Amino acid sequence: MTGSGEKKVVFCIPVVGRPYQACLDSLVASVPLIEAAGYSHGLVQILDCPYISGARAQMLRVALDAKADMIVFIDYDMSWKPANMLKLIETEGDVVAGTYRMKLDHEDYMGTIETRPDNTPVVRESDGAISAKLVPAGFLKVTKEAIDRFMEAYPDLCYGPLYHLSVDLFNHGVHERIWWGEDYSFARRWKDKCGPIWLVPDLDLDHNHKDKVYRGNYHRYLMACPGGSADPERTT
Repeated sequence: MTGSGEKKVVFCIPVVGRPYQACLDSLVASVPLIEAAGYSHGLVQILDCPYISGARAQMLRVALDAKADMIVFIDYDMSWKPANMLKLIETEGDVVAGTYRMKLDHEDYMGTIETRPDNTPVVRESDGAISAKLVPAGFLKVTKEAIDRFMEAYPDLCYGPLYHLSVDLFNHGVHERIWWGEDYSFARRWKDKCGPIWLVPDLDLDHNHKDKVYRGNYHRYLMACPGGSADPERTT
């Protein structure tokens, strides 16, 4: 993919087998909006790598070599409305994510958010983004500045020759007697030493599985939860 603009976004999609057509269609449909907003763009894919953290590290290296200003990690089973990708890219913050439904019959979402004592989300007034503790990496924007900050904070996760260091951004494993997956490991480390994570709630994100699609919108889900403005039990 090519485009023109002052800033460059590179999409990184690890693929097992074949990517879902819905994912490719969503990305292609997003391109005109991205280009109209003034961004250039590129795409990196790693096929059939059994180590997701390794695949993402390899794709990140390619994206940085391509002079990306922003890297967007996408899972190959995701799909979305075109405007949602532009919204993710343009939401303020060095680490910004969208969350999506787990592949379960009941509606539940990945990640955890910051809440106030009354259990309401901590929301940024300027745009409605929610402060998050942990986020999935299936619809995730990370800026080049975030990569730089992370590498300074975690030199033990950097590898390669000193003149061209790469970073295992999604290094996974045990932490305090709990096994952490690669996405939550990144989020935990980022929050511990680097900065905030912002979650964009009002995104229509679909999690595809064979012949079933788990459609979701976290904003609408929160509104329908007990105490929310769309709670069916609410009387006022």
